[in-house]
Amino acid sequence: MMNNVLVVDNDQAMLRSLTSLLQSQGGFLNVLSATHGSQALTIMRKMPVRIVITAIRVPEVDGFELVARLAREYPATKVIVMTNESKPLLRARIKQFPSAVYLDQTHDLSMLTKRVFTELQIDYGGQVRGINLSSFLQMMALETRSCTLKVSSKDQFGFLWLEQGELIAARNAEKSGKDAALQILAWKNVFIDIDYAPRQIKREISIPLMMLILESGQLDDEMRSESTNHRQHERYELLVALDFDIEQMTRHCYLRDISLGGAYIETDHDIGIGESITLSLSSPVLRSNCSVDATVVRKDSRGIGILFKLSGPHQGKMIQAMIDGSLALPPSHSNRVEPYQGAPAAS
Repeated sequence: MMNNVLVVDNDQAMLRSLTSLLQSQGGFLNVLSATHGSQALTIMRKMPVRIVITAIRVPEVDGFELVARLAREYPATKVIVMTNESKPLLRARIKQFPSAVYLDQTHDLSMLTKRVFTELQIDYGGQVRGINLSSFLQMMALETRSCTLKVSSKDQFGFLWLEQGELIAARNAEKSGKDAALQILAWKNVFIDIDYAPRQIKREISIPLMMLILESGQLDDEMRSESTNHRQHERYELLVALDFDIEQMTRHCYLRDISLGGAYIETDHDIGIGESITLSLSSPVLRSNCSVDATVVRKDSRGIGILFKLSGPHQGKMIQAMIDGSLALPPSHSNRVEPYQGAPAAS
């Protein structure tokens, strides 16, 4: 079941703060928002929501009325009531609803994410990025860890379940078991969210991890060969922080892969397909910088794919210099299987 968490608050600043706080806690939460009670109830009717976080004073439906309706109509949904008031009468009114808990907005805000994960029975172990997934799984095998991993890459995600270091099950949007594991192992530039809470998962995979990694590498080589034959320009992986301009505003982003024809960048900003942006590129090799115009040709939940509009030879040289730099990345950024060299820091 998807861990949908709904935040309800008519204070836009507080709504943004709470949703950003929860979204920063990795990929196990799907955070929704509403500015009033009627909107919240509409969302509840459309999809299952595990937790509702609400202020007492929300328009259209009184805060206590919203809590009462949620307790009556959705008794399995936990309701966390955030308020600045700490009067005993207020706490007593909230406690009359079995599914509701009270958090002081001033003193208990730091406990909110911990409370959410506890209610969802998630023992969150942080998020890891910038490491080859195969190397990370080898580390978990050496440490005989049991956990659930949510692996995300661009607009796709899947789950891997480990038991005492062994990969026992896998799921993604299309497949399960070994087939899903092979697909997930082939993903690039992954985010790995870790849940150490014990799960009762039926074993679907009996093949040793190293055999799966080797088979995934062979499949990836075949896919790369086919992709190269169909693409006009070969694509290269890299991780570079840079800026881009859109509508007279400068935004920050991460360049994740690049070709002579375009690139993929990670950004939290909502940019539509067909919009134009201007990237600021620089190269220590060329000791220069330049601007490159681009058009957004695709988008997903993590970023956008862009098509370059080159207007001069210097821009092409700059992009080629960045590609040459990506070919010199250390093995941890490569798709090849490398022995694990040390534990990455989990954010």
